Amino acid sequence: MANQTTVSQYIDGKPSLDLDTSKTLAITDCGVIQNVIADAITITLPATVVGYTFTVRNGGVKKTGGPRGTGDDGSVLVKIAPNASDLVAGGTWTAADNKYIANTKATAKVGDYITLVADGVNGWMVVDFKGIWAKEA
Repeated sequence: MANQTTVSQYIDGKPSLDLDTSKTLAITDCGVIQNVIADAITITLPATVVGYTFTVRNGGVKKTGGPRGTGDDGSVLVKIAPNASDLVAGGTWTAADNKYIANTKATAKVGDYITLVADGVNGWMVVDFKGIWAKEA
């Protein structure tokens, strides 16, 4: 299921892809919600390119034998790591190069998400988010 190339699922009318392994995003992932359904997954952002936009969502760990969307709150830690020379700016934290952001397991809710857009120079800007996201110290 992870890193599949065919998108046939939708969240709020937008194409989505369930991820159960860590992944490095690419241009083909722009516009596709990356729905994380396994614990301790790291999503790695590519080097900043003007206009690249990614949305990462906490989907919760799917219940055994349950349908998509049956994950529990607090079941998934999602980490988003920028390229070593890029930063993530916005939210409530101070931007710094090579620092990941995380939707921590303790506060995570199914449906928490973050949308990032690249500026092509410094890194990634938060343009929308839901839930509690923290930056690496």
